Amino acid sequence: MADDNIKRPCEGIRVIEFCTMVSGPFAGQMLADLGAEVIKVEAIGGDPMRYVRPEHKGIGALFLHVNRNKKSIGLNLKSSEAIGIARALAANADVVIENFRPGVMDRLGLGYESLKAENPGLIFVSISGFGTSGPYADRAAYDHVIQGLTGIMRVAGTAGKPVPVRNIIVDKTASMSATNAILAALLQRERAGGGGQRISVSLLDSFAAFSLPEMIVNHTFLEPGADTRPPVDIYHPLETSDGYVIGHIQLDAQFAAACRIFGREELIEDPRYCTMAERAMHFEQMWSEFAAPARTMTTGAIIEAANEHSLPMAPINTVEEFLEDPQGQHSRAHFVHQDPELGPIRLLGYPATLEGSPARVEARAPFLAEHTVELLHELGIDDATIATYKAAGAVQ
Repeated sequence: MADDNIKRPCEGIRVIEFCTMVSGPFAGQMLADLGAEVIKVEAIGGDPMRYVRPEHKGIGALFLHVNRNKKSIGLNLKSSEAIGIARALAANADVVIENFRPGVMDRLGLGYESLKAENPGLIFVSISGFGTSGPYADRAAYDHVIQGLTGIMRVAGTAGKPVPVRNIIVDKTASMSATNAILAALLQRERAGGGGQRISVSLLDSFAAFSLPEMIVNHTFLEPGADTRPPVDIYHPLETSDGYVIGHIQLDAQFAAACRIFGREELIEDPRYCTMAERAMHFEQMWSEFAAPARTMTTGAIIEAANEHSLPMAPINTVEEFLEDPQGQHSRAHFVHQDPELGPIRLLGYPATLEGSPARVEARAPFLAEHTVELLHELGIDDATIATYKAAGAVQ
């Protein structure tokens, strides 16, 4: 358990988040876990992700997983009063994150150049589908649109039929790219004497950088006649008597171990499999050799034998089975957080362990506009004025 008295690395950093859905909010959450004060600016009615079921007491589960440790203020950005409040928040911020379509923040009077005039140290981060320039800059984009564009669906599919990765992987990749860039910009600001900068993160560029390295090996060396290789499929689940397992064989010793586990010792000297290079050319055939004996063994027996022989292998779990996995429980890949309003809720851990300044979860995702009054008081706005703003629909 983390010591709550240890200062987290981003404490003292204030982030204003003008974001909905996943790409921006997940970046804000990672900074919040690291100690930043993250203020989520929501439209009247809130981030649409709030209403994606399952939900409990007004907070959707997915919203909860990308918005913890934040404060929420409800602002109608079509109102001049709300724009003034947003500008006042940004004037005292270190970072602004937004994931509107390009140009929206400028039209609202909340663009980088405008805010920079009042806050030269501001780091202004825009997350969009295709960036701020180019032929696709004005197009809308969602996760599976980018998956289709970058080619990963063709690689994941078989027999020419594209198959999507059924996970919001593109948005989360952009989030981590944005977080990485923000931390770099904060370090640069400290080293360079206080100046901020604009950062653009596109779903397309960040996912291409993440997903394509192994997919473009045959498009890397561009001289005529350069070496290429046929596609190699290393993913071969084995059916067991009560489930499935998946493993990887790289080294000669690992192949020999698999042969012994599945009672196929005669394959150890088979010329198709006796070297790493030969196995790479015959992966599918190699794994098919183990299919029949695997079906006679339990998943547990295979995993136990694999561990004894140092063969990398794991059961193919359901999500429910993973939640019972002892390693995930030990490392707090997920954990139960006790919240006074929502009761016990399962959350996911921060993806890295910082021994000297650990990330930690101090609060669930906020209810809509939960901190509006608190934040307006901090700006020196009194209760009577707040009531006027609420009556006019400028704040929630």
